[in-house]
Amino acid sequence: MEEMFDKIKVQANKAKDEAVKWTKTVIDKTNNVVNQTKLKFAINETEDKIKDIYTEIGKSVYEARETAENAADSVTEKCAKIDELQSELSDLKEQLAQLKETVRCPKCGAYNHEDDLFCSKCGEKLRAAEEFAEEEAETETTAEE
Repeated sequence: MEEMFDKIKVQANKAKDEAVKWTKTVIDKTNNVVNQTKLKFAINETEDKIKDIYTEIGKSVYEARETAENAADSVTEKCAKIDELQSELSDLKEQLAQLKETVRCPKCGAYNHEDDLFCSKCGEKLRAAEEFAEEEAETETTAEE
């Protein structure tokens, strides 16, 4: 009878360990999704700011159409702000790509899954076949252990 309780205890501990491992995985994936959502929100905000500045440029040019110097200064200032926001936007998109485990195509800049060998947009080779074969060999070795 004591032997049966010991077996039950061992099985219960294994089940608990698996549940803890599973819970940690779920928490990690949930945090990843939350972080992706935050970055998408920041990307949308930055894109909206850029659109607002484009609108301001148009308005400035229209209002200053009779005094070209004022319009040029205003437009130059706003263009510098757009350049700054474009850089920020690029950084946010890169962070999002890392969270999504994607890689950027060196030719067209499109994001592809990190396991892809070729770009889904332009067909450019993303990584060497040898690199892929090495990674596959490492995965098989890890699975065998």
